[in-house]
Amino acid sequence: MSKFKAPLIVLGVVLFIVIVVGGIKALQFKSMAEAGANASIPPSAVSVFAAEKQQWSNSIRAIGTVRADEGITVMAELAGRVESIHFKSGDSVNAGDLLLKQDSSSERAMLKAAEAQLRLAQYNFKQVNELRRKNTVSESQYETAKQDLDAAQANVQNLASAVAKKEIRASFSGRLGIREVDIGEDLRAGSAIVDLYSHNNLKVDFPVPQRWLAQVQPGQAVSVNMIENKDANVAGSISAVGAAVDEITRNIDVQATLENVDGQLLPGMAVEVRVALPEREEFLVVPSTAVIYAPYGDTVFLIEENKDSGQLQARQQFIQIIARRGDFVAIGKGLNVGDKVASAGAFKLFNGQPVIITDNEEAEYSLNPQPQDS
Repeated sequence: MSKFKAPLIVLGVVLFIVIVVGGIKALQFKSMAEAGANASIPPSAVSVFAAEKQQWSNSIRAIGTVRADEGITVMAELAGRVESIHFKSGDSVNAGDLLLKQDSSSERAMLKAAEAQLRLAQYNFKQVNELRRKNTVSESQYETAKQDLDAAQANVQNLASAVAKKEIRASFSGRLGIREVDIGEDLRAGSAIVDLYSHNNLKVDFPVPQRWLAQVQPGQAVSVNMIENKDANVAGSISAVGAAVDEITRNIDVQATLENVDGQLLPGMAVEVRVALPEREEFLVVPSTAVIYAPYGDTVFLIEENKDSGQLQARQQFIQIIARRGDFVAIGKGLNVGDKVASAGAFKLFNGQPVIITDNEEAEYSLNPQPQDS
């Protein structure tokens, strides 16, 4: 039996050690569990904002297209070779300025011949008219001389007009585009020479939803901004409202006139148009920084007092956002006036978490913030 005694002793010692170590660990786990159960969640510091009512002015924002009040493509009325060009691409011109001359030597030669024919017709008519008073010519001779005179006058006027049309002038004051012809080029009737646009007075066409139609009237002020540069602001007023609503978009076309004094806008530009409406609307608002955005719904954390402990704590509340303006969001459902929400630090909160209101100065919220580049 002695050969089994030693292994039994070793096995007993090992079992004793396992029992002792297991007991110690069990006591440690029990102590940790009791400590965790008795531990309190540290409060989180937050800034709060009391939900309030604000009067927001209604406005319509739309993307519009700038158009010149006057804009044409200057064209050749008659065929002819370009003799001289009196402008450069991009020049500003006044009404009546000479832009281009076409070769009119043949028309001028014919005009001289026609003027000579006119003088002869005038002399013949004068002689016939004197003889008519003496009743020495027939009525038919008189009518023939009168017709010859009228035909000669018409021929002179026609040729003089042709000569004038070959001196192409600006129809109105404005700015020229890119030149499309060269000296010596043979132009056909209708050939494009250059674009001419009036830049001081512009129009902007933009769509307005039919629900705002009753509040849009000629004379209302509009503000137009370049999409790429919000500081490039041009004021204007509505000049016309369309006569029909589009059956697909349910929008109506509206046109405003602008005074482009600084020349910031160009025809064809896409711009942002804002029309201030006369009626104001009241909204319940909180700062946008208070909102936790999520696919399942937008929420805020209400800051409420625990009735048992008296400690402030956070409670997550679903809300419905119906409008946005500047640093604020308008709430349709989920909040009441005076409800306190975490406006800063909400991202680190959870339901039931104790909170303390920080003493840090509350951020300034604005309906029309003006961020500054640093």
